[in-house]
Amino acid sequence: MRPGPLLWLWYAVGGTLPTAYQQWVLYDLTCRTWVFRHLARVQVMASVWLLVLLVPGPASLRVSMLLLGYLLTMYFSLSFMEDACERRLVKHGFPAGLNRTIREESAVGQRAELAAMYTAYYRR
Repeated sequence: MRPGPLLWLWYAVGGTLPTAYQQWVLYDLTCRTWVFRHLARVQVMASVWLLVLLVPGPASLRVSMLLLGYLLTMYFSLSFMEDACERRLVKHGFPAGLNRTIREESAVGQRAELAAMYTAYYRR
C-alpha cells in the first residue's frame, strides 16, 4: 500500500510512516529505481531554496544564491545517499544494512519477494 500525497511529503522530509506502510518503505529503498526515488525526496527538501528569490536585492545575486544552495544540496545528498536511505530504514524498524543486503543479494525480479519476506519478519 502506497502512502497518500500528504503522508509521502511527510516521509520525504524525514518523517516516519505508520507500520502499515513498512513494506512500501522497504520496497522504496531497495527497488531498482531507489536512486531516482531518493532524488525525488531530495527535490522536496531542496524546494526551500526557492525562498531565496524573495530576498531583496539584485536578481543576479538571488539566482546565484539559489543555484549555489541547490548545487550544494544535490552534492551532499548524492554523497550520503546510501547512508540516508539506511537511516530511513532504521527509523521504520528495520536493522541497519538491510537495504544494501537486499540490493546486493538479489536479482531485480526477486527484490519485491525479499522485501515482503523481510517486512513480515521485522514487523512489530
